[in-house]
Amino acid sequence: MAYCFKRKESIPKAIRRIGNERVLHAFECVADCRQGEAIHSARKDIKKIRALLRLVRAETRGREFGLITKRLRKTAQLLAEPRDAYIKLATLTSLSRHFKGQLAPRALRHIRAELRKDFEDEMRSFAKKRTARAIRRRLGRVQKQLKCLEVPSKGWKALREGVRTAYLDGRQAYQSALKTPSSKNFHEWRKRAKDLWYQVTLMRRIWPEQMDALARDLDMLGEHLGDDHDLVMLRHALQKMCIQKRQPLEVEVLHGLVEERQRELRDAALAIGTRFYAEKPAAFCNRLAGYWKVWANKKKVLQPAR
Repeated sequence: MAYCFKRKESIPKAIRRIGNERVLHAFECVADCRQGEAIHSARKDIKKIRALLRLVRAETRGREFGLITKRLRKTAQLLAEPRDAYIKLATLTSLSRHFKGQLAPRALRHIRAELRKDFEDEMRSFAKKRTARAIRRRLGRVQKQLKCLEVPSKGWKALREGVRTAYLDGRQAYQSALKTPSSKNFHEWRKRAKDLWYQVTLMRRIWPEQMDALARDLDMLGEHLGDDHDLVMLRHALQKMCIQKRQPLEVEVLHGLVEERQRELRDAALAIGTRFYAEKPAAFCNRLAGYWKVWANKKKVLQPAR
């Protein structure tokens, strides 16, 4: 189930095929809902579908696009609590590894125990409420809507505005984070960078070397910004936990580690952003248009008979 366009496939057909593949994969993930990683993967599938649809948003009917994206957003919300609990625990583990040389053995064990309990409670609640069944039902409706989705334009014309908008939105979000480095602005930038990363991945085959280079920058940017947002979530969770009063030393240590790691991640993200968004949106769009046209018009070379 490659998340990418095929040269001999029309854009409307590709949108329906790729969207359906992601729905089917999300079905499989939800079926294994006892695993936190499976819940996380299902949410990523939904994000991929939304990024796919944004790529052709200008070419679809507003009401049709709105109905599908609204249903996808509500479906993702059903997965949010167990996914967030899973990510908080994973983030603490990652943070402990990053600062391994600075931490004593079994440091932060009480916070880790609290987060693990919260995760296990969320997973039990998810299974008990039969949320997975509701998610499958919603995804089934999305699947039907995708089959009827109309994209009138063909080729690059169907993608042009989506590519330009994704790059422009990411560039503006980067500038906002640079000017006002708030958690909200970094999170907004992360969402826009992820959209463009998914979309660049969709177009990988038009020129693998060039598109892979773009994807690597966006992937690294998304990782930095994603890790930053996960740390924000971890900090918020800590503020709600009663462990604040019982283990003040652990809490103080964790706050210090979070702040230091966030500085590292944000500095690294801004460095990538400064380089990546130096290009004007029109120039970026025209460059990809050139790649697409060469790829789309490429003739298949016949192999000599043996």
